[in-house]
Amino acid sequence: SKEINEIIDNIIELLANIEVNIDFPEYDEDEVTIEKVKELSEKTAARIDRLISTADTGKIFKEGIKTVILGKPNVGKSSLMNFLLNENRAIVTEVPGTTRDTIEEYVNIKGVPLRIIDTAGIRETDDRVEKIGVEKALQKVEEADLIIMIFDSSRELEYDDKKILKYIENKKVIYIKNKTDLEERLNISEYGSIEKEAISISVLKNQGLDEIIDKIAEMFFHGTINVSDELIINNVRHKNLLINAKNSLLEVLSSIESNMTIDFIEIDLKQAMEYLGLIVGKTVSDDLMDIIFNEFCIGK
Repeated sequence: SKEINEIIDNIIELLANIEVNIDFPEYDEDEVTIEKVKELSEKTAARIDRLISTADTGKIFKEGIKTVILGKPNVGKSSLMNFLLNENRAIVTEVPGTTRDTIEEYVNIKGVPLRIIDTAGIRETDDRVEKIGVEKALQKVEEADLIIMIFDSSRELEYDDKKILKYIENKKVIYIKNKTDLEERLNISEYGSIEKEAISISVLKNQGLDEIIDKIAEMFFHGTINVSDELIINNVRHKNLLINAKNSLLEVLSSIESNMTIDFIEIDLKQAMEYLGLIVGKTVSDDLMDIIFNEFCIGK
């Protein structure tokens, strides 16, 4: 990428000056000060840190936000999935427990990539097949980036609702009150923060989709999804190499604080450069030698 190459070029230029100062003192080049090394290392570490911070967003754009739709039976989970997909992917009936297995689909809505997983309704059951579906649903919760928890606003809060709320209390959750076209019987005042956050929708009337998508953008993209001009890291290996490069630069700064000599500091600076070189697929040590011999006329 252009930005990684720019960072490498800046480090190479500094290293070339250091090498000439150390190994060829007879060439009258400006001495590389510790302050110059410190300034570059701080600026570069900050740039790399910003790139690392895009890794989660990159993963989202590559794989989609793993979104589990959860709730007790017959609250409208499959209807919401069909609503989001704009197709009848999941079977919808008024019979509780219709969905016995998980259904997974990918959709991009207004730039928000979602990997939507519809699950079996969560409830106590003696039905062996339905019980397996409930277990699989709870397993999907563990793997999820986001939970969409649906309440039926036309029914009172029940034991199954409370059990689900307990299970997802440490997850990222969007709370939905569905069936708001019917008379409201739901009272969640005992869950004050959830009551404030809950989005009222009616899948039947096609109301509320925009609010759900806006909420997801707020949770995962800080309210904005325009990343077209930014470099996004979506590769775990690249993220780890960036972390290693940043750590090497932090070692440079630590060595400066400890009053180490420039040749000692140079080791970690080179290591940072090598880590970055692995991202763009080039051997940067060769570039360093080219600059030393071409720009500084060494050996001529």
